[in-house]
Amino acid sequence: MLKNLTRRKFVQGSMAASLAAASAPSFSLPKVSTQSVPPLNIDKQKRALVCIMLDGGNDSFNMLVPHSAKHYSEYAKTRANLALAKDSLLPLQGFADKEGREFALHPSMPEVAELFGQEKLSFVANIAPLIEPVNKQAFLDRSARVPLGLLSHADQFKHWQTSRPDLRVQQGWFGYFADALQPDKKADQIPMNISLAGSNIMQNGRRSTHYSITGSGSVGLVVNEEESDLNRAILRSFETVLNTSYAGDPFKQSYLSITREAQLQHRKYRDAVEKISLPIEFSDSDLSKQLAKVAQSIAATEELGLPQQTYFLRYIGWDHHDDLLNSQARMLRVLSKAMGEFQQAIDLLGLSENVLCFTGSDFGRTLTSNGNGSDHGWGGHCMVMGDAVKGGQVLGDYPALSLGDKNPLDVGGGVLIPTLPTDVLFAQLSMWFGVQESDIPKLFPNLKNFAADSSSGEDWPRLDLLNNL
Repeated sequence: MLKNLTRRKFVQGSMAASLAAASAPSFSLPKVSTQSVPPLNIDKQKRALVCIMLDGGNDSFNMLVPHSAKHYSEYAKTRANLALAKDSLLPLQGFADKEGREFALHPSMPEVAELFGQEKLSFVANIAPLIEPVNKQAFLDRSARVPLGLLSHADQFKHWQTSRPDLRVQQGWFGYFADALQPDKKADQIPMNISLAGSNIMQNGRRSTHYSITGSGSVGLVVNEEESDLNRAILRSFETVLNTSYAGDPFKQSYLSITREAQLQHRKYRDAVEKISLPIEFSDSDLSKQLAKVAQSIAATEELGLPQQTYFLRYIGWDHHDDLLNSQARMLRVLSKAMGEFQQAIDLLGLSENVLCFTGSDFGRTLTSNGNGSDHGWGGHCMVMGDAVKGGQVLGDYPALSLGDKNPLDVGGGVLIPTLPTDVLFAQLSMWFGVQESDIPKLFPNLKNFAADSSSGEDWPRLDLLNNL
């Protein structure tokens, strides 16, 4: 938002507004979809899903660490010079898995440890995009169907957003929410999918996409009444341009319509969100600033006319082939602090029952050290946070951390086969958001490949993750 308008800032602001508009296909001509998803039935309710993508591949085996004696010993042996000292870890009290495994967190994550203890946060272990269940032999003899571009940043980052690792599609499950809930969006209506990471696939639907903001707010052209006559004249000129008709030039007319719509939405967003005062002061990191803006936006839901919202954030820089211990310690500190601040703000705003936040990452990393870091892997761990979470748990199957023949999941170099597909987690989150259970297979068609035991009467595995679901 540009409050102190100069001619130089006007040029910069005009370019920013145009770029923001151009990045939002909800203002553009309908896109041709490469994937057909039948219309979804979604209950309308006050709900917000916040996705934080840890871009680059977080080494989550140093984020969530086995702490019981024999399991820590296995971890320390395998991780070698990457292993964290046991007395430096933050124990997660009161939980052990079916193997008797107790857990601890990286020492940079005291806020996350506290949220776990308050039962506001749980971990999901050894999760990643999967097409079908995979065992070690099928992987090694190449008879299993595995995600396209396995171990590739670009492909695995995309698969987390689409949950279609068998295809390279340009639509994501957040985007299909908007197709169902905003089929006839008006020009000044803010899209329900709000991105703090620019263009992304997760929020692309067949005809809908995101609204881009930054940690400072939306981008547009604004002038205060106290500004000079010159600045007000510049703004009037900008308004005149927006109201010009180019009926004989479809390209110019379409571009102008995009810009006009962006400015209308910017004003609506600014006027609604600037009224919201946050109950705490967030830190100065980019991630904290972005989550502060997410909290403000969720609090402005009635003004914005957006009872259901999704948010997409990227925290870039997790590809720690080198200097893993120092770099991850610094970045996990930023992540933990930002998540703690966000949950505190949501609680104080009285919105805690309506918001779920979860993390994802391209892939887990190798258990083995490359000398000073770890390389691209497959299975890893993520977090889910919010009052709706049955917190204080490590869900899924935390894998053994041995290597080679001793570990049925290690396919070489400490790359572990995931035991839970992202589809199972995303199905739970989608149902909480309001998607009818009968429609879940439309969003995640590969779920049928993971059919649960027939005696359970369920079509796919369930996680005991959320309350009242």
